[in-house]
Amino acid sequence: MAIVSTCTYDSQGRLVRPDRLDISRAKIRLDLDTGELPTFDRDHTHVFVVSDSGVTPEHAHERVSARLRRFFDRVEAVRGFRKIAMDKSQSTNRLNHNTTISYEILYVVESAERSRSRSPESPNAGYQRGWRAITPG
Repeated sequence: MAIVSTCTYDSQGRLVRPDRLDISRAKIRLDLDTGELPTFDRDHTHVFVVSDSGVTPEHAHERVSARLRRFFDRVEAVRGFRKIAMDKSQSTNRLNHNTTISYEILYVVESAERSRSRSPESPNAGYQRGWRAITPG
């Protein structure tokens, strides 16, 4: 499971970002889970890591981009989905010099009454314009 925590809102109704420790715990659970599937429990914040490697950085980018497209295609059908942040990391294996690219996606699935009506920004808009943090507002 990649559930970070239940949704918490401040006095003005804005989503409060989960604690880093809660995010780290969820990522550990995700590493131990062999299913590698994202979770979509309502009224919870989730984390999911999309990762792939290739012989060159370009090859790794092509492969991870395909995985990201599949993820975002899937979440477009999830009512209440909202991306909070998406961070990219890249590393090189010292033994075979393969490149690994990973995207950590922090997102929320809000209940119908909290969910924004169709947001003008698609869930993968941050990915399309390059990774960045999305501040809810």
